[in-house]
Amino acid sequence: MQIFTLVKSAVASATIVMGLGSAALAQDYPQKDIMHIMPWSAGGGTDTVMRTFMSFAEKPLGVGVNTQNVTGAQSGVGTLRLMKSRPDGYTIGSLTWDSVITVPYYELVPGYDTEELAYLGSVTVHPTALVVRADAPWTTLGEMVEAAREAPGTIKISNVGTGGVWHLPALDFEQQADVEFLHVPYPKGSGPQREALLSGETDAASTSISAAYSAVESGQARVLAVMADERDPNFPDVPTFKEAGYDVVWGGFRLIATQAAVDAEQQATLEAAFEKVFQDDAFLAKAEETGMGAVWMNGEETEAYISSSQRKPLR
Repeated sequence: MQIFTLVKSAVASATIVMGLGSAALAQDYPQKDIMHIMPWSAGGGTDTVMRTFMSFAEKPLGVGVNTQNVTGAQSGVGTLRLMKSRPDGYTIGSLTWDSVITVPYYELVPGYDTEELAYLGSVTVHPTALVVRADAPWTTLGEMVEAAREAPGTIKISNVGTGGVWHLPALDFEQQADVEFLHVPYPKGSGPQREALLSGETDAASTSISAAYSAVESGQARVLAVMADERDPNFPDVPTFKEAGYDVVWGGFRLIATQAAVDAEQQATLEAAFEKVFQDDAFLAKAEETGMGAVWMNGEETEAYISSSQRKPLR
C-alpha cells in the first residue's frame, strides 16, 4: 500500500512537472526563426504582399521570418510542403484561392488534403482587376468588347493557371459579353504575368491590383475595371464591371496557415502576433499605399470563410 502511494505520488509529480514544462515551452515560443513557405514565384503580387506582411510580423513574434519560394501546380507544391512539414510551430505558409479551391478541386497534387492545414488568419481579400498597358487602344470595357467581336480569339488575356483564380473571372466576363478571348496562362505567378503584359506578349491581365500596382503607379499600365460590387477606394476613378453592364464579381485572398498538428498554444501565439500587425499604423499605411486590400480575419473566421468559398460552384 505504501509503495502504491509512493508511485501514485511520483506519477502526479511527474504530471505536474510535465505540465509546467509544457506551459514554459509555450511561453518561450518562438525561440528561433520561422520558415515561411511562399507557393508562388518571387516578385509576384502574393510574394510581394506576404513578404511585406512578414517583415512587420517579425516584431510581435520576436524572431525572424525567412521566406522560401516553393512553386508549382498553381501553389499546390508549396502548400503540400507545408502540409507535410514537422508540426513544431516553426513552419508557416501563405495560401491563396488556388491553394484551397483550384488544387483540391482538380486534384492537381497527389496526397493533397486541406484538412492537414490550420488557418491562422487572413491578410488580404481583394477583387479581380482587368489590367492593360497604358497605351492600350481601349479606354473602357465596352471598347474592348467591340474589338473582341471584330476579331474573335485575338485579344490575349493572361492568368496564372487554367481553371484558377484569375482564369475563371476572365471566362465569366467572356461568356457574359458573348465574345472570345485568347487565355494565356503563366503558372509561375503574377510576376511573369505582369512582364508579359508590359512587353506586349499579352494584351490584358486578369489579376489583383497589388500584383500590377508598381506598373500602374509608374504609368506603364492602367486598371480598366474591377470585378467588385463597389469601386476600389484606392482607385475611385476605375469603374466596376457591374457599371459596364456585366454582373462579374470575383476576387482572391491571401491567408496564413500552419500544419494542422501544431500545438494549439503555439497556433494561438502565431495568430495573436499576426493580428497585432493589423494594429501597426506603419503596416496599415503601407497597405493603403500599395492597394493590397488588407483584411484581417482570425483563424476561426478564416476557416469559416474558406469553407463557404469551397462550397461555391466553379463556373
